[in-house]
Amino acid sequence: MSEVGRAGLTVITWNAQGSHGMNVPAVAAALMAHDPDLVLLQEVQRRQLGELHLALRATDARWRFKHWGVTIPAEGLGVVSMVPLDRVHHQVLAHRWQFWNWRRRVAIHFGVEVGGVLVRCIDVHLGAGVPHSERVRQARELLRAAPNAGLIAGDLNAEPGSHELSVFAEGGWRDAERRIHGDTARPSTNWAAGPRTQPPTQRLDYLLVPDAVEVLEAFVPDDWPTWALLSDHVPVVARLRFARL
Repeated sequence: MSEVGRAGLTVITWNAQGSHGMNVPAVAAALMAHDPDLVLLQEVQRRQLGELHLALRATDARWRFKHWGVTIPAEGLGVVSMVPLDRVHHQVLAHRWQFWNWRRRVAIHFGVEVGGVLVRCIDVHLGAGVPHSERVRQARELLRAAPNAGLIAGDLNAEPGSHELSVFAEGGWRDAERRIHGDTARPSTNWAAGPRTQPPTQRLDYLLVPDAVEVLEAFVPDDWPTWALLSDHVPVVARLRFARL
């Protein structure tokens, strides 16, 4: 244990599919069932994030614009935190000036202090509807801007075993759930188009940490019928312990 002690953090990453609306009380209840310190959201509208901030009685919340779909409110990435956020900035990964392009991609970088430890975190949504090579480029661009980070989480649009995940692994980033469960099959987190009456069919969402981070628990909630009413994604939850990074 370092002289600054240890810090624990419960993190949830979830693609909210905000363009289809958000039942804020139901989302807040589903999230609070896991008692999160930090919620990283993708595909969330600014108003939705503000309402969720209030519903969760959170300390801080930040939103970053991704793209504006013209006929619906702009969506982006959001962070809701039970402790203050620090050094918040964003990074554009694709289509910097094409504000109406749904393939435009951004990441939020921020710090959160827990128990005297400043943990640098990243919320990201890698490209959809693009070749694997483009997601690989985005992943590499993200990692170049992430020295000493302790957490990368989001919708990576990449299945287990993909080249995109190999790029993160080569950079020292490990799937938190894999750290706990090894190579056993991990639950899917996303439904293909159509009715969500069966369990999710593909794994696209991850919470990645370097080896220095202790993973106490990491899982996909098994109450998928609850989440099926809220989004086309199920979240990933992790309980982590950090020394100074």
